[in-house]
Amino acid sequence: MLIATITVGFLLVCITSFLALSGLKYDYEINFPGPIKEIQKLKEIQDFYIVDIMNYINQKTDISTNKNQMLSLWNDYKKLREPKRNFPKKLKKIYQKKFSKDTYEQMQKYQMQESEEVQKVDTIIKATDTLLTKLYHKESKNYQADIRALLRQSVAINELISNIISLRVKVAMLKNFTTNVIYKVTLVVLTIFMFIVIFMTLFLSNLVLTYIKNINQELQTAVGQKTKELKEINLNLQKTIEYEVEESRKKDQIMYQQARLAAMGEMIQNIAHQWRQPLNSLIILIQSFKVKFDHGKLDENFIDLQTEDALRIAKNMSATIENFRNFFRLSNNKNDFSLSMAIQDSIKIVEPTLKQKNITIFGNIEDDIQFYGHENAFTQAILNLIKNAYDAILEQNITKGECEIGLYLKKNFVYVYLKDNAGGVKSENINKIFEPYFTTKHKSVGTGIGLYMTKQIIERQMYGTISVSNSNWTSKISQKNYFGANFLIELPIKQNQQKG
Repeated sequence: MLIATITVGFLLVCITSFLALSGLKYDYEINFPGPIKEIQKLKEIQDFYIVDIMNYINQKTDISTNKNQMLSLWNDYKKLREPKRNFPKKLKKIYQKKFSKDTYEQMQKYQMQESEEVQKVDTIIKATDTLLTKLYHKESKNYQADIRALLRQSVAINELISNIISLRVKVAMLKNFTTNVIYKVTLVVLTIFMFIVIFMTLFLSNLVLTYIKNINQELQTAVGQKTKELKEINLNLQKTIEYEVEESRKKDQIMYQQARLAAMGEMIQNIAHQWRQPLNSLIILIQSFKVKFDHGKLDENFIDLQTEDALRIAKNMSATIENFRNFFRLSNNKNDFSLSMAIQDSIKIVEPTLKQKNITIFGNIEDDIQFYGHENAFTQAILNLIKNAYDAILEQNITKGECEIGLYLKKNFVYVYLKDNAGGVKSENINKIFEPYFTTKHKSVGTGIGLYMTKQIIERQMYGTISVSNSNWTSKISQKNYFGANFLIELPIKQNQQKG
């Protein structure tokens, strides 16, 4: 296909060149009337000296008008003879010298003879014009001698013009011959060049195609080798990724267990704190039995009252255990649960600890929204956020800490937010806050995995997103304006149902 295209292209170039050359020949041929015009003017001048002069001599007619016309014709003829210099003409002259030297020399000889004859005619015409003027004005002293001289000059002019016409025809024929020679030589050269071009095109095209074919073969071999290497690299990379994913999963499991152990420690502290007062009450109650018994005042009514108080205290302690037992229950199964109840349960677990540090938490729950997923994981995520707010308030030495946790539904998404009044997250830390082991607290206080695990729970288990920003907000408890961190969780309802 490539060879055919190149060949056709060069053929078109050659054909175009041939047509252009033919056009030049045709242009020269249609311009051939130039010499004919010269000959026509010479014939008219010749007629003047044959007819008009004889009429003047024989019939004494007025010759002044015809004489002026003849002089004008002669001047026009001389202008036609003036050489026209241009590049094509110079090129043609060089071409004639190269390929048709004899013809060129013969043509130069004729042109020189023609120029000599024209010079003679010009001299005689001037003399004739003077003589005619003299005769016309009757200034001739020897009329018969002047008439004879006029006849001689007319005959000489006619002979010279005949010679000029003959030479002009010879030059024109030589030019036409030269043009034909140039045309034929050029046509032969162009034909040879065309065949050379076609041959070189086919030869070079074959070389190029052979080279391309070899290169293509080498490329195919190289591509095959690289493809094989890439497959091996991809296989090794896949194994590496699987290994790293497994290691990451193990790492996340360890971190998750660490987080749960840390949470268990905090929950045990909360249990101890919540049980301290009931245990004190039970101790006092038991001591009152001994005191009454020692004083002999232990009666049935006292026993009933104290037993009732003891049962109430035991019931409260049992309720506390139940709350924490729900949190520590391990389950990998998903189920429908109430987001609002999960948030309320989280608040109940940590509320005593928050109150001990003068921190108030307010739940702004608009709807009771059912969600399909891991309830315990969600509860732990909420507890991690509350614990983060708790730590930030203590770290900033806020005397009256406030937190607001909210839940609302918008279109197909559930939004959970938690705001605090701890002054917000520093700009240099806000993009690193969800990274593992990142913490602004002392190493003995924080592990830096709570918010990381929260992000993993929200994104991987609940298919949502979590973000943090700093914002101003107004407390619904104290009606005060605060500035602090705002954690926002976005959970998709429809996607969550499909995943389940």
